[in-house]
Amino acid sequence: MNEEEKYLFDLRGYLVVRNALTPEQVTALSERLETARATGKTHFGSDRTIFGGDDDPAWGAPTLLDLGGVYQDLINLPAIHPYLETLLGVNYRLDHDYCKIDNTRNARHLYLHGGGQGSGGPTDLVGPTDGGQCFYRYSNGRFFNGLIAVAYELNTVQPGEGGFACVPGSHKANLELPADWKLSHLQENVPDCVDRVTVGAGDAIIFTEACAHGTVPWTGEGERRTLFYKYCPHAVAWSPCYYNADHYPGLTEQQQATLMPPSAFGPAPEAQRMWRRARAEQQELMQLRSEQG
Repeated sequence: MNEEEKYLFDLRGYLVVRNALTPEQVTALSERLETARATGKTHFGSDRTIFGGDDDPAWGAPTLLDLGGVYQDLINLPAIHPYLETLLGVNYRLDHDYCKIDNTRNARHLYLHGGGQGSGGPTDLVGPTDGGQCFYRYSNGRFFNGLIAVAYELNTVQPGEGGFACVPGSHKANLELPADWKLSHLQENVPDCVDRVTVGAGDAIIFTEACAHGTVPWTGEGERRTLFYKYCPHAVAWSPCYYNADHYPGLTEQQQATLMPPSAFGPAPEAQRMWRRARAEQQELMQLRSEQG
C-alpha cells in the first residue's frame, strides 16, 4: 500500500483496487460460476454458522475454492496480497468466502451492520454476536484489523444501480449507528452519509468489517456478481468452519498456510504438523465410514 492508500483506508475504512483481476481472470471466474449455477445450486461459499442439513460435515463447509482454477488463486492473489499483509500482518488467514448475486428478482433492503469499533450496538444483528473480533485501530505505524473483506466484482456496477455501500469513517465511531439509518427499503431512503461505491468488472473493494456497510437494493438491468474472500489475523476467527487444505490439490505452501485454522502460533512448523495429523485422521475417518456403507 502506498501512503495515499494507507491514508484513505484509515480515513474511510475501505479502498478500491482498480483492475485487481485481469479480464482473463474475470472471464474464467464467471464461466466457472455460471457452470455451477446451471446445476441449480443457489448457495456458493463457506459462510456457514449452522448446519443446513444432517449431511453437513462438522469440519469445513462447501466453499468457492471447490470451483477450482482462479477461485483458488484468489486465496493470495498477488495484486491483493500486499494489502492484506499491511492491514492484517504477515501471517493472515482466509476465514471464509462466499458469492453474492444481486438482481431485480432478489433485490434486498440495505441493512447497515457493523461500525463503532467493531460492534454495531445492541440492536445490530452482527455486532452483539461477533465476539468483538471486527475491530480496527492504528497504532505505532501499524494497522490492526480483526476481519478484512475483499470483494471482487465480476460485473461493472454503474452509478445508481446499487451494490456495496458503507458509512465512511464508521470503523472509528464511538457511538452506535442511529436506528433509523440502519434499514433502507428503497434507494431513495438511503441516508446521505452512505457512500455508494461504483466499480468496474475486475475491481476489488477492500474494507474492514468494523465499518458499517451493506448492499443498496439493486435496480440495474443486469446482475451484480461479487466474490467475497474474508481474512483474519491468524489468532482470530469469525467462522466456526475451517478449511481442509487436502481438499484442494496443487496449492502452494503459502496458500496451504493461509487456509490453516486459527492459532496464536500462526503457520509455525509445530502447528502445521498438528493440522497435517488432524487432516490425516479426518481422511481415515471418512474412509472408514465409506467402507462401512
